[in-house]
Amino acid sequence: MQRLPALTVSLAALAIGVLWLAVPASYPFGAADAVTVSVTHLIGRDLAAGLMLASGALGLALAFTARPALEGGGAAAQAALYLLVMSDASLMASIGYALIPVVVGGALILTAVGVARRHPVGYAAAAALAALTIALATGLLDGGVVGRYLQSVAKGFGEFGIRIAWSWAMAAIGGVWAWLAYTSLVRGRSATGGPRWARTVTILAALGAVPYALVRLSWLTPWPLGGLDPVTGRIELVMQSTAAVDAPSARLQGVMIGLSAILALVLTLGLISRWGERFPRWVPLVGDRDVPVKLAVVPGMIGAGVLCIAAPGLVVRAVESGYPMDAFLTLLIFPAPLWGPLLAAAVYAYWQRRAASPHTPEPEVTLNALRRSGSSAPG
Repeated sequence: MQRLPALTVSLAALAIGVLWLAVPASYPFGAADAVTVSVTHLIGRDLAAGLMLASGALGLALAFTARPALEGGGAAAQAALYLLVMSDASLMASIGYALIPVVVGGALILTAVGVARRHPVGYAAAAALAALTIALATGLLDGGVVGRYLQSVAKGFGEFGIRIAWSWAMAAIGGVWAWLAYTSLVRGRSATGGPRWARTVTILAALGAVPYALVRLSWLTPWPLGGLDPVTGRIELVMQSTAAVDAPSARLQGVMIGLSAILALVLTLGLISRWGERFPRWVPLVGDRDVPVKLAVVPGMIGAGVLCIAAPGLVVRAVESGYPMDAFLTLLIFPAPLWGPLLAAAVYAYWQRRAASPHTPEPEVTLNALRRSGSSAPG
């Protein structure tokens, strides 16, 4: 095991445990936690501090262990503690909001390039953006809507920023332990080619984004789906018209997040598509070049990890609702317990296929090489 990372996160865990015991107000989770899509709101300060101290002690022992199986198993257990228990869905929310400007900017740039190069994808994207613009312009979008939306997002991060930072800290420690488990148990094994189930699993993973995309985009219609009733706190399949639902900034938020979900669907299908291995020719700068394996695998595994992290909190939230239909709708709209593992399997299958199929020279390159060798051969 790589000793320095293990020692670093172990000492960090010990320090956190001591902090939570010595300064009770520093504990960010527990019954008073405003984030209830989590497991940690069920864990009291004393228990959480004990878990941190135990984790730190175990980590120090693992750092000096010379048995790979024990190292890997212990690191995997540590990763499970931090990623599935101590972290939560706030990671997913913060990443989602952070990606909104990236999604919007990227869509506009790729649409413009596609139209300029007369590619069907560009025309289709331009038509979709035109339809969306018309929908927004018909009473939904005015000069102050974007400003109010940005103010709402900034207010949310201002109120929950410290709480979100704690969740990220737990996930960071878990990520280190997950990497150490990988290096002990998996890394170094040779790739064997893409598994037979790759296509099926990838399609199922892509479908995981569909319910959430439909729900969020439905906020553009008079029949918004899948929201909480402000009076009863229960999930409504078709939301009633309220000031909060009809607010243009709320609808704009739904559109932005819905588009992010659609992007997730498209990128997931790229794992089994030709353009997921080779950039299309019309893409500027990198057109007709191989897609770097890490460019797909790293974001894909991060996305799968965030979904898996959110899954336990969503299950807890569904059970705590006390209503079977609410529990069903919660997990139907955002099926993270299935979506996350399916996406991880799809990304793993992509990596296996790409790693087992080394790049072969393009035919033009091979022909040029033959010409050069032929021209230098004796006549």
